[in-house]
Amino acid sequence: MEPVFTHADRLFSLLNRLVRRPREGELPREVPDRDGIPVLGLVGDRQDRLVEQIRRALGEAQPRRVPHEIIDVDERWDEVNRERGDLAADWQRSEVCRRVLVQLAQEYSSERGGHDRRVRFRRFGLVNWLLEMTCTDEEPDSRHDQDMLSRLRDREFQRRPVLGFLRAPGTEVALQGKVPWWAYVFGLYVLPLMWFRAWRVLGGEYRWLLRQPYMAPGDPGTFAGFALRLTQPRWGREDPDQVVKLMINAFLEDLRVAYRRRPWRRRAARRTAYCVAFLKGVSDDNRGRELVRSFVEVRRETGAFDPLLIVTSCAEGEHDHERMRVRSLAEELSPYEAWCERLRGAGRSRDADFWYLPVRVPAPLPDGHPDLAAQSECTSAARRFTVGRPPLWAGRAATAGVVALVLALVAATVAATVERDDRWRFAHCGQARSKADAATVTWEKGTRECVGVASHGFAFGSHDKRLTETLQVIADQNERAERLHRDFDKRPLVTLVHVSAMLSSPDGQSLKALSYAREQLQGVASAQRRQLDGQGETEPVLRILSANAGSGMRYGVRVAGMVRKLMEDDPTIVGVTGLDESREDTVRTIGALTRAGLPMVATTPSADTLDDHSPLYHQVSPQNAREAEVAAAYADELAEKGEKVKKREVLVLYSADRSDAYSRTLWKDVESAFKEKGFTVTPWEFVSEAAPVGSFSGTPGAHSAGPDVCRDKKRMVFFAGRSEDFEAILGAVDQTCGTSEPFILGGDDVARLGADMKRRAYFRRLEYDFLDFTRNTASCDGAGNLYSTMKVLFQEECPSLVTTYLDGHAALAFDAVGVYLKAISYLQESARGMPLTPHAVWQALGTVHGERALDGESGTIDFGGETGGHTPIDKLISVQRVVNGGLPTQKGLCGRVGDGIQAGWCP
Repeated sequence: MEPVFTHADRLFSLLNRLVRRPREGELPREVPDRDGIPVLGLVGDRQDRLVEQIRRALGEAQPRRVPHEIIDVDERWDEVNRERGDLAADWQRSEVCRRVLVQLAQEYSSERGGHDRRVRFRRFGLVNWLLEMTCTDEEPDSRHDQDMLSRLRDREFQRRPVLGFLRAPGTEVALQGKVPWWAYVFGLYVLPLMWFRAWRVLGGEYRWLLRQPYMAPGDPGTFAGFALRLTQPRWGREDPDQVVKLMINAFLEDLRVAYRRRPWRRRAARRTAYCVAFLKGVSDDNRGRELVRSFVEVRRETGAFDPLLIVTSCAEGEHDHERMRVRSLAEELSPYEAWCERLRGAGRSRDADFWYLPVRVPAPLPDGHPDLAAQSECTSAARRFTVGRPPLWAGRAATAGVVALVLALVAATVAATVERDDRWRFAHCGQARSKADAATVTWEKGTRECVGVASHGFAFGSHDKRLTETLQVIADQNERAERLHRDFDKRPLVTLVHVSAMLSSPDGQSLKALSYAREQLQGVASAQRRQLDGQGETEPVLRILSANAGSGMRYGVRVAGMVRKLMEDDPTIVGVTGLDESREDTVRTIGALTRAGLPMVATTPSADTLDDHSPLYHQVSPQNAREAEVAAAYADELAEKGEKVKKREVLVLYSADRSDAYSRTLWKDVESAFKEKGFTVTPWEFVSEAAPVGSFSGTPGAHSAGPDVCRDKKRMVFFAGRSEDFEAILGAVDQTCGTSEPFILGGDDVARLGADMKRRAYFRRLEYDFLDFTRNTASCDGAGNLYSTMKVLFQEECPSLVTTYLDGHAALAFDAVGVYLKAISYLQESARGMPLTPHAVWQALGTVHGERALDGESGTIDFGGETGGHTPIDKLISVQRVVNGGLPTQKGLCGRVGDGIQAGWCP
């Protein structure tokens, strides 16, 4: 079994980050105009097995391996001592450097990484060839000069197939007497010699050798004069340090040229990973530390970017701790981010030590360690290196097409195309026309939100990493659904559109709502995964289209229009889920979807009037009328016992935002239900802080939330608004009521605050109750279908489920999809072969009642009874209590939920 190192996943993530070449510019992208890659030093004992893991990770990177070579510096040093023990110590170090560079060049020029990613080492090859010519210690003279040029000429002829053919002995015999003498002489002797003389002047490696800064003082004058100094460097008493730097600079220059971005050099564009040189076991004894320092000094002195990641390993005792601090992988600020922070402030004054990034590699975890399995999984995932895919234009066919296009188009046409593309990108959330979701997403200037429909993982411009990952999971599952449908055509493809109120945040608005949208999408993704895993021969496969209707559902009508157009080309679309928030814009969206002929199963809306606007509308959450009845029954029970409610009076706080149908209908229902229980009701209208950007909020005489709450501490307070406004009320109570605050009961929207541990913990002195649409507990290790699937798809969400489940978004979204699947199952049982159309599915939704009711994660969903088959009867509502900002505890439960027993006071 391979050893598992603590925080090895962070080390592999760091390596993957350093080898991955950006599409534009060079590393570090975090610090623009400061190109450079640090020298990564691994400090610690017992690294041999870790080195092997790194080798495999680099070799198995996707989509193509990372060019790399691992060199044991001790072996190179021992080899030099055996074979060149006659050299002085400084020249032995030079020989070690040469052999290391030769080994690296052989690897990077091989075809292991693909023929199109080979590096041609013209400059280093010339320098190395000249250094290997050393065959005498005599003073150079004209004889040596001519011998060197003659051998160099032969080398050039052999490297070029055409010239090599002309100079081959067989060619001379074959052409003799068969061509004119002047052609014979010109082709076999004059032309090759003319070419060689011209190439010595025009060839890039020859010109570079005369311009490079090392092996000074001494004016080389001509190429021959400089080359002689390289062929016999020890005779001329050359500085071995300068020779080492010359070799390193030649090697790095060849890499720079290979990676240099030019429109006509497609090979450079295909190099999406930097080369890696792993120098194993560097120390002062084997001259490895001096070699690495020479690399760094060349980089600093030339000021050029080197597309080479140097990784070194050394034992704990070999590192110079006094000069450089060794960073830990466990630090909150990662080593690379810390190095980038140094880079931001370093300017141009970067000494050699600046480029070192030493990192301590902890010892392997012993067998039986409690963190062994978790660390092994993290390390295994981090070892799956990924590098960028080469752009399409870098292919041969694409390159030829681009050249033809450039020749065919005039400058004005190109300029017009660029301008048109810029306008397109701006109008379509920065998406190019080639992007799969570009045509169905638009940028709204008014609120600066990206809205529309996306089925291929586009995150609507959101920077929320967890939301982006959730949408990518759905996109991947969509691809799987299409594959399953192609492979098993008896399994019909069904598509649902999930419409969220906000997947991108408008300017100046909090990002809190994004988490609720993400939780709903995770519930939808979990239901989709379970359906895809089904083994039935005719079970439908489910595809999900994610849609963003903007804050407060303000662009829902526009999104409905997009869905209607999609239905023209995609007959698999049969329904809509989501439809967050009970607002007027939601009502208009319902109307637009009704005109499109699409049934709807909403998740969290609970306003009483929503089902009056369309016969195609259903919801899985209870209505406000039932919520008010449960609240009144609970308050009556407390009043009878003399617990919390000291007077049969209630102050009802509701929003002045006329677009908020939820608050408007809930407070009316509460007023009616509490009066039936003998309570005196006092309404209090407040200006909402949670109204959508740009919506009308407030009426003449509306108050700020909170000041009247503490006037009579014996009466009860019921909050019929949004969770953001509830926080303002709690703040006012905390400041003005002291330690004897009134009893506060909040509507179901307060569950968002109850589910947020950080926001909830801010009010540690207070106690309040709220209504909730969920059961009492949730766990990834439980038996429930939702959370056991989330453990597979979104394992990082499991630790927070103990509190986040309370807002009910994931469970309600999961059940909304489940209602559709229940209806489709009925269609397949009762009318085999019937096309799964929106109309047929709508008719089947009415059958979800009685024995066919859905035992869902949010309670039993039964569309029977007097509600007209649109809202669930006797739906689960629980009462939760928060004390001192702690985890909510259930005080009672009403409604049907599995084997759960409802409280005796329930209506």
